[in-house]
Amino acid sequence: MFCPLDCWDACGIEISNNKFTGSFLSSYLCWKLNNYDSFKREINAKFNSKNIMLSNALNKLFTILKETEPKRVLFIKGSGNMGIMQNVTKVFFEKYGATFAVGSTCDGIGEEGIIKGRGKSLILPLWIIKNSKRVLIWGRNPAVTNIHLLKLIRNKKVFVIDVVKTKTAKMFDYFLIKPNSDYFLAILLAQEVMKKGLIKRRDGNNFSKYKRLVFSFSKEELMQKTGIDNEKLNFLVNFIKDGAVVLTGLGVAKCKECAKSVRAIDSLFFMLDFFGKNDRGVAFLGSSGYGLNNPFKFVHKNTSSLFDINLDNFDTVFIQGANPLISFLNRKEWNKLKDKKTIVFGKYYDETAKIATLFIPTKEFYSKKDIRGSYFHEYVLVNKNSKKDYGISEYELTDYLMKKFSFSGLREEDIYINEILNSNLEKITDTLYKKKIFDNPPYLEGFFTNDKRFNFLEEKFNYKEKSFEVVTAKSEKALNSQFQREEYIYINSIYKGIILDYQEGKINYSRLPCMLKWIVDNNLQNKLNYSNDIAKNIIFAKGGAIINAFLKASGMNGYYELS
Repeated sequence: MFCPLDCWDACGIEISNNKFTGSFLSSYLCWKLNNYDSFKREINAKFNSKNIMLSNALNKLFTILKETEPKRVLFIKGSGNMGIMQNVTKVFFEKYGATFAVGSTCDGIGEEGIIKGRGKSLILPLWIIKNSKRVLIWGRNPAVTNIHLLKLIRNKKVFVIDVVKTKTAKMFDYFLIKPNSDYFLAILLAQEVMKKGLIKRRDGNNFSKYKRLVFSFSKEELMQKTGIDNEKLNFLVNFIKDGAVVLTGLGVAKCKECAKSVRAIDSLFFMLDFFGKNDRGVAFLGSSGYGLNNPFKFVHKNTSSLFDINLDNFDTVFIQGANPLISFLNRKEWNKLKDKKTIVFGKYYDETAKIATLFIPTKEFYSKKDIRGSYFHEYVLVNKNSKKDYGISEYELTDYLMKKFSFSGLREEDIYINEILNSNLEKITDTLYKKKIFDNPPYLEGFFTNDKRFNFLEEKFNYKEKSFEVVTAKSEKALNSQFQREEYIYINSIYKGIILDYQEGKINYSRLPCMLKWIVDNNLQNKLNYSNDIAKNIIFAKGGAIINAFLKASGMNGYYELS
């Protein structure tokens, strides 16, 4: 069995005396999984918020889809859980002709940058992390999001780069940099590497253009943009020059231009020869599906970029494993779901489910067969259905709809499972496999570009520093909109007295700093928490419950900045 949550660790688990215990990575489990059954799920189907029989709900689903032009049905799938078999619903909706929302609320911007340089975003296998002597954690907070990494690195030299003093930063040595300045820090480090004659590889494409780009900035300008001084710069150069494992996170890919930040980081470490080695490397969120057969990989006929969606173009919206009213940017647009035939297929009766025309409860994850990979490690985990349950599984719903519409093409569930497992895997147990492709270091034979060569960064970073910035992060007790989420935002403690004086009428609005004016203008002064771990020009939010109401994005992939 495995944890289905959208998390780096992808833990293996066992059930003993009706309690979860960890297996494979560690016996320790996070707060979310330890409290997995503490949060009420909805087992009743609902139509206009009233309980109905599941069979009636399925009939209503069929009628709605039958009476709607397929292109005007929008299919949205979130990552409420990470099992591959959750994607089987795409078999029906592709055949039916629905429009698929494509894009990411999470890692899409970063992956876009990696693909331009490397061709594919791959994980670093655990054995390489174990072999390393140094670990640079850049824009990732594993003490919250990737707890089992900590065991692997506790006896190594670890350094953290981030924009707020995270739980991870407090455990190791760290530097804080300005928000969205990762591009400039990577360029600054590249300048120093070139000046000191530390270049080990220049055989990628467009190295001369990259070099000109690196020296198009003065050292002083780059230091001002990042907020680091000579002492910190020299320390970082010495830390990375002889090799390290570099683990980047979503923190380096939060703004619209941040695909370039990820490329800048990759270009720096390609130049230092970090790729294809046994004791060093660079990893963002790797592709969890790489090395696995994927029977649900489609080139959809009808698509719409997730953050360009205009719901006026759709009559029906089918939402699986997602809560757009809370988790998605462009919240004003998603509020239109109230006026649509909205169908939610999920586990929780959340904000989106409550405004839906039809709610269809999915079966509990541990009553279904499924498989998952990880965007952190090289292992594949299998879940065998272990109990009977209420609701309907993704496969069962797909089977029902395929039959009602007289569509062919759906195979038996076990055939899909066997196809996925019939990949290049080493079987360890009945529920644990390892991808053999990671027996060798990633990119050992070259990159996944047209000529197998690395593509150096060529683009400038077109981002204007703002008077204040929004920084978002994950929470220890919440995952997207699930579990115990935080309903407030953080600012530096220096502002606590100013806000109190304003609320008591001792300070006029005109005298407030720009950031506090924005908070007051949006009626957030009663949603504040205070911390000295945050710079004075940062609004920090754990999750999107509050801040997503004010953030907008366009295109396929979400970015988190005030316009």
